[in-house]
Amino acid sequence: MSDCDSSCTSQQKSIVSNQLCEGCECSEDEGRRLKRREKNRVAAQKSRKRQTQRADLLHETCELLEQRNRKLRREVDSLSEEQHLLTEVLRAHEPLCPIMHCSCTSSRLLPRLEKC
Repeated sequence: MSDCDSSCTSQQKSIVSNQLCEGCECSEDEGRRLKRREKNRVAAQKSRKRQTQRADLLHETCELLEQRNRKLRREVDSLSEEQHLLTEVLRAHEPLCPIMHCSCTSSRLLPRLEKC
């Protein structure tokens, strides 16, 4: 550890300006090294902050997509139940339906009914 490292306070080391530590006889190289370390520290802080923000955004997006997925699954369940009920109604209606048992010959009137 150099004299500058031991005699400078951490607050003095964090100064990014071109001034050298007061009361220290730091060399020009030492000053550049301190400046570079401070710049790197600030860049690392910014990088960690951006990474945290990205993680927060991804977490929020994930939560929203999970909510949407749950809603869509409920809708699918509801529609499946409705389909089941309508199928049962149709099956109960088919034996009683006069149209299904008619002797119609016009397929253009009832294109969907194969029994006519």
